[in-house]
Amino acid sequence: MVNIRIAQVKDAAGIARVHVDCWRTTYKGIFPDDLLANLSYKRREQSWQHILNDPAQLTFVTEDETGKIVGFANGGPERKGDPIFRGELYAIYVLQEAQRQGLGRHLTKELVKQLRERQFFSLMLWVLVDNPSRRFYETLGGQIIKQRQIKIGGSSYEELAYGWKDFSQLWL
Repeated sequence: MVNIRIAQVKDAAGIARVHVDCWRTTYKGIFPDDLLANLSYKRREQSWQHILNDPAQLTFVTEDETGKIVGFANGGPERKGDPIFRGELYAIYVLQEAQRQGLGRHLTKELVKQLRERQFFSLMLWVLVDNPSRRFYETLGGQIIKQRQIKIGGSSYEELAYGWKDFSQLWL
């Protein structure tokens, strides 16, 4: 049974733990080891406290049978004013040991439902070209719509944007 719920400010530490741990597993070999080693649970928790207090953003968590947060999805209005893609999935992460159980799909579905209630009917997201999880978005019917270069830790990386012009393309 999948337990997904809206995140609360008290969840910031659990979300931060998932965020940092997922960066360390997902981006190993992509980002420098020292960048990943220097990620801070405390700094990420402070960031999540701020995010969870922002009414424009939606965050959902999924928990294991013990109540431990093992994944999250965060999104809201598209951040650059795109005229076609009005909603954005800002982040979705599931701990490596909890992947391949449908949790990412369930988190995405819940986020999309809430975005729809806020009158967002299109969606986009940014993902690193080298992120092995980007196939997940392709299986959901996402189409590559843009690309850009970003700087992280002093290095440049390529990102792709996946988009859905209409949520009906998603399996809702």
